[in-house]
Amino acid sequence: MLTRKATIFVGFAVATLLLLLYTSRRVEFWSDLDGAYYRPDPHKSHHAPEASCHDGHCGPDHKERPGPPPVSPGNPRPRPPDPMCEGFPDTSKVLLVMKTGASEAFARVPTQLMTMLKCLPDFLIFSDLDQNIAGQEIHDSLSTVLFEAQEGNSDFDLYRRQKWCLVDQDNCNKRGNPSTEGWNLDKYKNVHIAEKAYAMRPGYDWYLFVDADTYVLWPNLMQWLKELDPTKKLYLGSVTLINDFTFGHGGSGYLVSKATMEDFVGKHPGVANEYDMRAKNECCGDYIFALALKAKTDVGVQNMWPTINGEKPATLPFGPSHWCHPIVTMHHMNSEEINAFWHFERKKMLGQPKSGKSRPMVLRDIFEEFLEPHLNATREDWDNHSENRYYLDPNRKWEDWQMDRMKKNKDQYNEQEKKAHESFEACGAACKSVGNECFQYRYKDGACSFGDSFLLGNPVKKESKEKQRTMSGWDIEKIRTWIQKQAPCDKVKWPQVKVT
Repeated sequence: MLTRKATIFVGFAVATLLLLLYTSRRVEFWSDLDGAYYRPDPHKSHHAPEASCHDGHCGPDHKERPGPPPVSPGNPRPRPPDPMCEGFPDTSKVLLVMKTGASEAFARVPTQLMTMLKCLPDFLIFSDLDQNIAGQEIHDSLSTVLFEAQEGNSDFDLYRRQKWCLVDQDNCNKRGNPSTEGWNLDKYKNVHIAEKAYAMRPGYDWYLFVDADTYVLWPNLMQWLKELDPTKKLYLGSVTLINDFTFGHGGSGYLVSKATMEDFVGKHPGVANEYDMRAKNECCGDYIFALALKAKTDVGVQNMWPTINGEKPATLPFGPSHWCHPIVTMHHMNSEEINAFWHFERKKMLGQPKSGKSRPMVLRDIFEEFLEPHLNATREDWDNHSENRYYLDPNRKWEDWQMDRMKKNKDQYNEQEKKAHESFEACGAACKSVGNECFQYRYKDGACSFGDSFLLGNPVKKESKEKQRTMSGWDIEKIRTWIQKQAPCDKVKWPQVKVT
């Protein structure tokens, strides 16, 4: 008979063995999941590690567990049901390609994962460092940049420091200036991202390239794409200009059709490396992308503004140019703004009738939610971005761009306009006197400026000297009168896309 001490020892050993068996089963179960946002790379094996097999042969006790099938346009990874994704459109033919940087990724990507990205069956995120955020793989877009382009190039100081860093990036970045360095590094990414995205996910109808602070209105986008043909060579964006060359602004996002991607990176492997050396002397990655695309395919950007937009709810200029227009993207959205707009969009979508074609969200809807409840006649220490026309104190020196926005013929000034530069109150009186040429105004230290649209803007630091404070005003009566005269936005007009 076992002694009491031996009995305790045997019992402890059995309990330990059972615990180990239970734990091993749980580890085996969870090893199949890399996280809530895991998406398998179709170019990687999903079988057991090669180290468990020898000479290409696996032993009789070895059992390979087949991984999930590769993600593809026709085979998106199924997602568990989420109430917030109810009614979300089918996006399986559109690949979202998001660009970020390691110095900002943990500030921006998590909110995207918790909002619009959680309803997408597939997407890719590229940065300047291989990372993993909540199980989502972030790919290094610069891993294939030519060594000659990196060597001795200060643009890559941040890239080298990030790879050297043994702790968190915030700590390592105290040795440099990540905001400036990140901008210098960013211009090398865009063509490489396009090349890598197409190699990893070929066959999508559309590729939508955005920044990590860009918000995409997917219901609107999918309604729009029903009218477009991905077999045509299309490159759509919000046009900007450098050296008389037009390109799609990257922050606003640009949309590239399957035909364009096939002709560009599909037929020109290694095209990104052709522009690595040139990027050092250029400003921006979206500009280089357009240069490369034009050179290889002769496809130029088409302007889809204001549907593809670089502003956000607080800076969208509502009025004649931004009213019944459907919108697909917004830019410079921080995590709080993305979260707020996501819930607004979900609430609006779920409140629409279950049957029948719903009207896409238009800019008027955003005004009614984000600006109208906050319209005040005046706000102190506030910049409402009124910059269409200037009235300047003639006894002081001003910037050329401000002078260029004055009336060329001062004989056209009415009595109120002649005094507009004298005070905030005089600036407001002048705004009221010129009809719909001014819906809002701003005053600071002898400079009165008008806005021919209306927007919220942002607070600014209160200056110690009273005359240097920034003051903003809105002609609320004029704004409301203009709105009442507008027809309902029952019919919306999408931007005109030219097909050659």
